[in-house]
Amino acid sequence: MQEKTIARLFLVQRLYRRILKLHRYLPNDLKKLGDQYVKEEFRRHKGANQLQAYEFMTEWKSYCDTLQNQISLPPSSLGVPLDPEKVNSLSQEQLGQLFHLQQEATKKI
Repeated sequence: MQEKTIARLFLVQRLYRRILKLHRYLPNDLKKLGDQYVKEEFRRHKGANQLQAYEFMTEWKSYCDTLQNQISLPPSSLGVPLDPEKVNSLSQEQLGQLFHLQQEATKKI
């Protein structure tokens, strides 16, 4: 049992480090915002159940793959459009987080 927990913890830490390494290639304002968001999200999901943890890891791995493919592009080309089906399936709390993230990402510095 403890070995499984340690293995899962290692996978989470490895993914977290990979995200932060990829953020190094972003413009400073996006790096700062991304690092802060990632830190909060990983903290927020420490107590996730198995299904939540699986979905969490899957989505962050997808984010890493997308970012890996886009880091050589100009900052205006970063990201992908949100799937309307996924947006419709978000909870009110998740929609609030998404709105807050959008405000932070688009505010003038």
